[in-house]
Amino acid sequence: MPPAETKPERLSSSRAAASGRQRRSEELLGLFAWHKDAPLVARALRLTLDELQAELDDLGIRRKAFRLVRGVPGDVPRARQLPGVASGPPVRRRAHPPEPAATLGAPPEATAPPAEPSAAPDVAAQAKKLRTLLGEIGPRRRALAKELGSKGRPLSTPVLLARFRAAGLERELGQRERDLLRALFARHRGGERKVAGDLELSLDELKTLVRERGLAREIEAMRERYRGEARKADWPSAQLSNLALRRAWLEDLGIHAELSSGAVQRAGRVWEKARRSKDPVQALRRELRIGPAEARVLRDLLSRSTPA
Repeated sequence: MPPAETKPERLSSSRAAASGRQRRSEELLGLFAWHKDAPLVARALRLTLDELQAELDDLGIRRKAFRLVRGVPGDVPRARQLPGVASGPPVRRRAHPPEPAATLGAPPEATAPPAEPSAAPDVAAQAKKLRTLLGEIGPRRRALAKELGSKGRPLSTPVLLARFRAAGLERELGQRERDLLRALFARHRGGERKVAGDLELSLDELKTLVRERGLAREIEAMRERYRGEARKADWPSAQLSNLALRRAWLEDLGIHAELSSGAVQRAGRVWEKARRSKDPVQALRRELRIGPAEARVLRDLLSRSTPA
């Protein structure tokens, strides 16, 4: 049996682990201070946003990191000398002898070529144009690509993002896209298909955009909340109303089959009596006190589940 670990060894290992965590924390805070944007930090580290946020939580610096994103420089790690590296001797600059005065016969100095015009005005004009489009159209990639491209040839997504990056608006575009996604998912109660339709994107493109903007967990939590509301709806009126009038929404959330099966089980006894009447729909309406649309949907579900 190996000897037990001594106390000094445990202390040294814990100190090494603490030192490693401190170095990693300083590295992450430095990246946040430089990029000012969580997706850019994740891209630089080749991590997903979920992995980056999990590491920030593990190190206990998530709040500090996002303070830096919001422009608070108080938590930037202080520069300090590396341990074990001695500072060099002071550097003395040589005194250059004065240049001789120009003589009368000396040829005139060559005229410096005119400086090229700065690209700053072009960048400012481009940023103003893109910001105006963001205000008019919103952060909708497909609409922006059509507006900025030529007729019949919209810009590709990488080119569109490069335009905003070159104008210094990449962070603003990302924040506006996150706000728009949150608002659309709330408006459509978690329905991905309707959100994709509003943005003129396919479902795969929408899911990619949600992942790029670091909203995968947040949007899935929102969808799960709406699933819970649909499951807890009052029986029979509210649940059958959802099955009758909001089938596409339930299918989008992935719980239509689950709620249909539950409705069949709950209404089984009532159906045994109603199916023998002249008008099963009216019998279901009378027994369950539901509307005609709900009764027809329930009849169809029960008819398919009951053998002839």
